[in-house]
Amino acid sequence: MRPRPLLAWAVALLSATGFASAAQAAEIVDLMIDRDGARLLVSFQLVGGFDDSVRRKIESGLPTGFIYQIKLERVRKWWLNGTIENAQLEVFAMYNAITREYLVNFKHDGKLIDSRTVRSLEEAENAMSIVHALPAFEVEELPDARMVLRVRAVLGSKNFLGLFPTTLATDWAEIRSIDQPFGAGQPTAAIFPDSR
Repeated sequence: MRPRPLLAWAVALLSATGFASAAQAAEIVDLMIDRDGARLLVSFQLVGGFDDSVRRKIESGLPTGFIYQIKLERVRKWWLNGTIENAQLEVFAMYNAITREYLVNFKHDGKLIDSRTVRSLEEAENAMSIVHALPAFEVEELPDARMVLRVRAVLGSKNFLGLFPTTLATDWAEIRSIDQPFGAGQPTAAIFPDSR
């Protein structure tokens, strides 16, 4: 009788390990920042965020997506970084089996900022994983300190060993020393022009 509880714990531990490896497979790449007046425009891409289970969930018609967490922090040498601004971008797709279209919604800090319809799962994945020139923050003047911009994607959550809620997220991608002059990018009217 004793081996059964041990077997259950071993199975739970193996599934938790698979859960962690799925998080390690996804990452934020091509993180860039530009400035348009007081607006800080953030661009990045999520790679490895889609697997068969995510695709099946989208195809089933359930709202499915990611939450991108964006932080602007002051770098401290001898202590934890101090957060100056936080932003959150929620991106969710829903499949309509009647029209065979995917509706992708974008919410910035809880407010709907864009909604678009695409015709293929590949287009939906691109719309959900490529963020271009998002006006993440409005900052009139950056503080007189070294700054870091950090971004990660929250892909979902699970219960570790069936008991403890665990967040599945990518590692933080970051740009340091953003207090230096920004690139000479042009002001961008559309939020995600590359994915339209």
